[in-house]
Amino acid sequence: MKMKTPRVRIVGLLAAVIVGTTAGATGIANKGSSDGATIYAEFSDASPLIVGNDVQVGGVKVGQIESIEVQDGRARVGLHLDPKALPVHTDARTTIRPVSLLGERFVALERGTPSAPVIADGGVLPVQQTGRATDLDEVLNTVDKPTGRALAVLVTTLGEGVRGQGKDVDAAVQALSPAMKDTGSLVHVLNEQNALLTSLVDRTQPVASALASDDGRKLDGLVGSTDQVLGAVAANQRAVDSSLAQLPGTLSAARAALSDVSGVAEQTTPTLESMRPTTNNLNAISGELQRFADSADPALASAQPVLQRAQELLDQAAPVVRELEAAGPDLRGTAGSLRPIGTALTSNLGNVLDFIRFWALTTNGHDGLSHYFRAHLVVSPETALGPAPVAPPAVPPGLTPPPGLPQLPLRQLPLPQLPGLGGSQPAGSDGGATGLTADQERSMLDHLVGGQ
Repeated sequence: MKMKTPRVRIVGLLAAVIVGTTAGATGIANKGSSDGATIYAEFSDASPLIVGNDVQVGGVKVGQIESIEVQDGRARVGLHLDPKALPVHTDARTTIRPVSLLGERFVALERGTPSAPVIADGGVLPVQQTGRATDLDEVLNTVDKPTGRALAVLVTTLGEGVRGQGKDVDAAVQALSPAMKDTGSLVHVLNEQNALLTSLVDRTQPVASALASDDGRKLDGLVGSTDQVLGAVAANQRAVDSSLAQLPGTLSAARAALSDVSGVAEQTTPTLESMRPTTNNLNAISGELQRFADSADPALASAQPVLQRAQELLDQAAPVVRELEAAGPDLRGTAGSLRPIGTALTSNLGNVLDFIRFWALTTNGHDGLSHYFRAHLVVSPETALGPAPVAPPAVPPGLTPPPGLPQLPLRQLPLPQLPGLGGSQPAGSDGGATGLTADQERSMLDHLVGGQ
């Protein structure tokens, strides 16, 4: 073990030299100017820094402190950086560390991730990105007399416990050597993930602070709830095992259901796309509905008296409805008896309407004296002359009568002579027997035979 320690230190020193050389080369390759740059770091406590202390990156001096000021209750430390320390990114961090136990300090600078923006000359690192290492005297100051006596007892007891057990302790250390190597590998991996771990710690800090509030009562409640949950799970171990055994089948069914849902979603997409114009008009439709509702408010407000009056009418109509309901069977029988008549009227609706129309035309005429009845008679020669022979119709010149038509002589019948309509009449004011003028007689005759 004594031979391995210097080797480890040499390896660590070589790693620090390599890191410092790489950082210096990167800084030289990306330098902003030949004179370097000055950035400012805010510390809540910058003691015991003084102007002139070193600024180091990976153990290599890359600048020095050129100013220390107090602004808004915080220490504003100006860091002048050489060109080899550039560029410095906005997520950079600074930490005050001791050079030795004598009290001298330096500022350790972590330049940040390359993907972050570069901080400009004169930029400021906020207090959230600065800190200071715990000094040995601060550790010793926490060891009061009771703690010191307990620590002395612990060391004494440990010495007595390992007295005469050197070989066993050496064997234990040798047995722990592989675990220590694995621990070294773990520390190396954690060192590579330093930024991720820092982010994890920053995100865990609010949760830890919330759990530590109220003197840990919330944390006690969380632990108690967790204990109850674990106890319930342990008490129902068989049911949990059965549920876990059924879980693969459930997952398979869920996978099939999700596949079906995916197919339905693909089929629904065109429908939703076709509905998009309608959904775009929903705002205008809702506005129209709002205006309609505003317009309908007065009508609805005044509808209460109408509804009350309608209720009164319905109450008054209730006895009539009950009487009609009681007379329903009789009305059903009457309707059944009237059905043949209605069927006959429907089939002869044209004749019925013609009868009504002709009867109205027969009785709607009137003159200066009263209404009169007007009838239309169809008279044939047989009905008018009876058995008297009728002369055949005149045959135009050049045509012969059809064969078989008898040639009968026209019977001369005496026609009655109506007063005023022909023949010799007594002289009136105008020679008529009625005492009316010819125009008046013609008008009366037109009314009697259906004229207008």
